[in-house]
Amino acid sequence: MNAIRGLVAVIGALAVTRLLVQPLEITLVNALAQQPLRTPGDFAAVLNSPLMMAARLLYTGVAAILGGYVAARIAAHDPMRYAMVAAAFQAIVLIWGFTAGYALPTPIWMRLALVVVSTMGILAGGAVRSAVAALPQGPRGE
Repeated sequence: MNAIRGLVAVIGALAVTRLLVQPLEITLVNALAQQPLRTPGDFAAVLNSPLMMAARLLYTGVAAILGGYVAARIAAHDPMRYAMVAAAFQAIVLIWGFTAGYALPTPIWMRLALVVVSTMGILAGGAVRSAVAALPQGPRGE
């Protein structure tokens, strides 16, 4: 049963991270665009603007922290192990997407920064949940 719970934890972390980042990214790019976006190149031009790249690092980090927390919360037994697995899968998926040509053109340094921020964020979220779970439990209702 722990293996299934761990698998759900990893999938949950990746889903939370992606479901927060993707819609927010699309919304922000469309909001910052000076004109209607007609091609992927138009989208990439706004996505790679300095303001948007700074925002991407910020919201990717926040979403990753939440995803790591979710993974550790679901995988009650050995939560950091499953946060580490989720972080590894996140890094693999991002690197694969960037190198396989599925991602829009993005500067190399930004690709590396997104991999680092998302991986470290998931680990940080898992660490926060692990620390909370390690706190002594007081009587309920106080």
